[in-house]
Amino acid sequence: MGQFEILAIGRDRIAFVASSCEEITMTHAAVAFLAIVTSVLVAILPAQSQEWTPSEDAVRDATETVGRYFLSLDNQEYGRAYEMKTDTAKASIPSNAFMEQSKHFHSQAGAVRERRLLKFTWLKDPENAAFPGVYAAVDIAAKFENIDRYCGYIVLYQRPSGGNFRVMRVESNFIDNSTAKSIEKTQSKLELDRAWAELSANCPNFPS
Repeated sequence: MGQFEILAIGRDRIAFVASSCEEITMTHAAVAFLAIVTSVLVAILPAQSQEWTPSEDAVRDATETVGRYFLSLDNQEYGRAYEMKTDTAKASIPSNAFMEQSKHFHSQAGAVRERRLLKFTWLKDPENAAFPGVYAAVDIAAKFENIDRYCGYIVLYQRPSGGNFRVMRVESNFIDNSTAKSIEKTQSKLELDRAWAELSANCPNFPS
């Protein structure tokens, strides 16, 4: 089991007050599919948010940013994914370390089979944030060739002046299938379920 690219956010992520959206499924597909996902997401956007209601353009831009970021990782275009990060995120991990980390995860996980956007959370100019602007936190579940148990989230940031969303933070929690089989064989299925329940508790809005 492991955690991939945790950038000092942990349980503080819960401070982003929830703005519900229905679950969206993203498979490893091209931009045409992204357009479908975006149109569905915009259609189901709630009328009110507890903190801030984004425009349809903001939802579309954020969804496409998430898609491009993970598509770059899936295609092993790690430099492109790195350049989508904020300056703060880049300061937290050098490009060579990010690329090595990404390569290791890809070799461990294998090809992506499914990626679901579980929930979008929006906040604008939060008092406890380092910078003013728009924040979109997206809860994610996924399956890979060698990982059936995976959850996490990505936090996007947009400057007050507007412009493109950038990737501020990413967290992944997972148990690879080899480790899962080992736990089940040497301990029990109950222990495997317990381990995953404990790990996935780090993922807000992940179905238990």
